[in-house]
Amino acid sequence: MKWIRENQDAFVKGLKDRGFEPSELLTQILSLDEQRRGTIQKLQEAQARRNAASKEIGNAKAAKDEARAEALKEEVARLKAEIQQGEAQEREVEKKYQELLATIPNIPAADVPVGDETANKELRKVGTPKQFSFEPKQHFELGEALGLMDFETAAKLSGARFVVLKGALARLERALGQFMLDLHTSEHGYTEINPPLLVRDDTMFGTAQLPKFAEDQFATSKVLDVKKARQVIAPFDVEGTRGDKDAVLREGARVLDGLLTQLEGREKLWLIPTAEVPLTNLVREDIVDEAKLPMRVTAWTPCFRAEAGAAGKDTRGMIRQHQFSKVELVSITTPEQSAEEHDRMTACAETVLKRLEIPYRTVVLSTGDMGFA
Repeated sequence: MKWIRENQDAFVKGLKDRGFEPSELLTQILSLDEQRRGTIQKLQEAQARRNAASKEIGNAKAAKDEARAEALKEEVARLKAEIQQGEAQEREVEKKYQELLATIPNIPAADVPVGDETANKELRKVGTPKQFSFEPKQHFELGEALGLMDFETAAKLSGARFVVLKGALARLERALGQFMLDLHTSEHGYTEINPPLLVRDDTMFGTAQLPKFAEDQFATSKVLDVKKARQVIAPFDVEGTRGDKDAVLREGARVLDGLLTQLEGREKLWLIPTAEVPLTNLVREDIVDEAKLPMRVTAWTPCFRAEAGAAGKDTRGMIRQHQFSKVELVSITTPEQSAEEHDRMTACAETVLKRLEIPYRTVVLSTGDMGFA
């Protein structure tokens, strides 16, 4: 927030480059920030006056000045009520403030090209894609023909956008994951991590999956046993009841409320959409000794995404699956070393493609094609 206050022109330009309309947003942010700081200052002043008055009560009693002691007690009671009101106001303002900040994407670096995907800047091209003297089949056509991909059984098990890998293809996926982990840990200095696949709200918020992309995620919830619920509620069915229908309705509502309370009582956890989520949050809210940086970690995990494919696109095959496996690289470093560390990480990823002899391009994504965070 301090950066936004001190660099308003850069903030506005960065948002404009990303396709946002920043003027109203900036006004809202600055207004809420001023309101928040003013509320906190008033609250702290009231707390200081209460503490001083509480201390003076003891002094007044020691001086046997009961009238002053009683007056100070009344002052403390008044300040206590004022503080409670101020704390409620501070919570309300803080909530609005944090919700607004959560809608702001990261500001792009100065060298990021401005525009849509057509403005992406190619840095280098390595290798040449193989040319065929025939029309090559799609990956899913080959997989199904060889009996290595089974989309039909996956749909029976889990629905659309899942696949069952079999035989050599299942082994190939496992071998690729092991190859990447071994390469990054033995040659590139990364530490392998086996993180939880289920994480809390604040963990997802830490990597910007929440709140903006909540609908693109899978989450756990306590399953309500509908059959059992109906059995519990059945005695309170109003239809055909000869007793006090209002009493029956009240009791039925009470029982239903109890069932819903049980449902809400269990903390919801999110299935990770990428290992970046738990890896980045390893140091969340920690103070890390700069001497231990950079901290380089890697993980190979299943990833889960509820997002649907674009209309008419990616409707077949293994692209945009709800579940897939991925090896992730994360480096924790200082802002001053960030660009250099990013280049190093990119080189580590490129090494994988070079070893596998897969042609590739390295591209700087434009402001309109980059992710929210």
